Amino acid sequence: MTKLIPLWFLLACVSVRADEPTKPTAPASEKNPAVPAAGHSIHGEEFDDGPRQRAYLMDGQGKVNFLVTTKVPETRKFINQGVAQLHSFFYFEAERSFRQAALLDPSCPMAYWGMAMANVNNTRRAKGFLKEAEAKAKTVKIDRREQLYLDALAALYKDGGDGKSQKSNHLLGLETIVQEFPDDIDARAWMAMVTWQNEGQSGIGSRQAVDTVIDTVLAREPMHPGAHHYRIHLWDGSKVIRAEKSAQTFAKTAPGIAHAWHMPGHTFTNLKRYAEAAYQQEGSARVDHAYMLRDRVMPFEIHNYSHNNQWLATSLSHIGRARDAIAVARNLVEQPRDPQKNGPNDGGSSQRSGRIRWVETLVKYELWDDLIAATTSGALDWTDIPAEQKEKHQSLGIAYAAKGDQAKLEAEIVALRAMVEKETPKPAANAPANPRPAKSNGSGAASALAELEGYQLNARGDHVGALEKFAKVASMRPEALARTHLSARNFGLAEAAAKKAVEQGPGQFLPMATLVDVLHASGKEKEAQEAWAKLEPLAAHADDDTPISQRIRPVSSHESHTVTENLSPYGPLVWTPNPAEPIALTDTDGKKWSLADHKGRNVVVLFFLGGKCPHCMQQLQEFGKEVEALKGLNTDIVAISTDDLASSKALKANKEGVKFSIPILADPKLDRFRAYRSHDDFENVPLHGTFLIDAKGLVRFQRISADPFLDIDFIKKESVRVSKF
Repeated sequence: MTKLIPLWFLLACVSVRADEPTKPTAPASEKNPAVPAAGHSIHGEEFDDGPRQRAYLMDGQGKVNFLVTTKVPETRKFINQGVAQLHSFFYFEAERSFRQAALLDPSCPMAYWGMAMANVNNTRRAKGFLKEAEAKAKTVKIDRREQLYLDALAALYKDGGDGKSQKSNHLLGLETIVQEFPDDIDARAWMAMVTWQNEGQSGIGSRQAVDTVIDTVLAREPMHPGAHHYRIHLWDGSKVIRAEKSAQTFAKTAPGIAHAWHMPGHTFTNLKRYAEAAYQQEGSARVDHAYMLRDRVMPFEIHNYSHNNQWLATSLSHIGRARDAIAVARNLVEQPRDPQKNGPNDGGSSQRSGRIRWVETLVKYELWDDLIAATTSGALDWTDIPAEQKEKHQSLGIAYAAKGDQAKLEAEIVALRAMVEKETPKPAANAPANPRPAKSNGSGAASALAELEGYQLNARGDHVGALEKFAKVASMRPEALARTHLSARNFGLAEAAAKKAVEQGPGQFLPMATLVDVLHASGKEKEAQEAWAKLEPLAAHADDDTPISQRIRPVSSHESHTVTENLSPYGPLVWTPNPAEPIALTDTDGKKWSLADHKGRNVVVLFFLGGKCPHCMQQLQEFGKEVEALKGLNTDIVAISTDDLASSKALKANKEGVKFSIPILADPKLDRFRAYRSHDDFENVPLHGTFLIDAKGLVRFQRISADPFLDIDFIKKESVRVSKF
């Protein structure tokens, strides 16, 4: 006889698909549409996402004085903090600050306006917050300036309008504030920002005119974070030197915000001042990592985190800090993953960006043994995506060629030939007798193959044939070509290639060092010394133990590194996972369950909202099916309930006969929920939480949200991956 499935489980099964992003899908309970489902906000679905932990006044967020109508003085502090964070695009924390302001004064319309401003990249949520702000403004008397801010934002999100008119009307709204309230420098700063942001719609007009507006802000407040920030964006890609002073100042205006450090890196990179660019990017990473450790934030939860850190790796490589560049890139590869935010097909993920920067640095600095070890050990964790497979075979082939291992070089050539054949379109049956040669497309395997075949021919003494192959390489590095010419004792060609490298990479350590190396190896000692004199200031930052540094040592007179500001007090260079908070609770069998007893094994912790939450019951059932499979992956699992122990026991012994194979712990006082931040501090309610803790007791993944996390396959894959660390 078939067992009847309880109603609550059937209801749970219409929840969220495991392969879909976790999002508010059931804002009201099945029993009472007026009551939000467990884990959802009482204020509406826009409150289901975003920060749900209490804000605090943070150091180094920037100085602003944004007046609002409120009867609670503390509210003004969080409004000011939120506005300062908006000016540095620290949107997640800006929303948290405004939520805290609303908690302190629920009637303050500008707190909800701020939440909308913090969601410029999420129109749905921005509209929801703006609607709440407008509703509050009907019950609370606010001044005309505040109303104009609401009106300006309403123009941006007006239903039925086209994007161009909405943005234009938003700008007109800001202009009205500036005209009627000339002392409001924040409005002036935003007016400048929106003007350059609207460039793609109607053209920016005069950049200098916008820059003059920014000058009027700085005349009132020289350390206004928004003014310096927007000036950097304004001139980025144009007359970059116009932003030099702001690039030198922005991080000082908001030293606690990573983006305030990062953006000046754009300016200095464009100016080819790579030491300054690396300094800014390093400060950005350290500030971010300190914040992440302090507030238990995952890398994939930070917008542009991958972009910022892969840029840091590149900047460090440009000044010869190869070891630090590799550390940053490797850290990106090893970091926590998220099924919605950085999957294998996401070109902007931390993992893909990290692999490219890691391999790029290993190849550029000729660290062949390290490259081979990172690849063959699986540390690089290459995916099956053709572009990544091409990178793997190409980089390994270059390493084997450099080490003189012709057999292994041939193996990589064979692999690339197979890729080229697979990617080359086959001629149609009715194609002309003498068609144009079919071109391989997709991964770039044909170009990679040509490079490896060139090294193979060069090793055999066929230097002419090698050059013919190299001519087919889409982006042959001139430094590599210079080294190849040197090996063939073609000194003139080697020098020409080295000079081309300097021309293509002005201000970078490796091209300049390659020229010194080539000139020295060619016996041109005077020219080598002259080239060294130009390199010396930059070489002061470079590692001493790389092959290129070792080769130019006879020419160099440098013995010590440049002394720069120590950035370590701002935070660590790379991200490290947080230690898991202790768990020691009684299970439904009356036994003490302690996380400390599971050291040496991974642990999946599910925080669920009691036996009356149908979506939680689905999660427990689905994960329960995988208990044995997880054990085989050195992973245990435990569930922590909001119910008391008696209710948890009743759930385990339910009359419907539904079995729960996962140990269930009771946390009715929500102490562990709060410790793990599976808690909405603004509404004082628990949230769903899924955590993967590795065998060392470090949190490798977390998902805290309005709905339970159901992607069990992802957890199983991550359990295997984190066991390598």
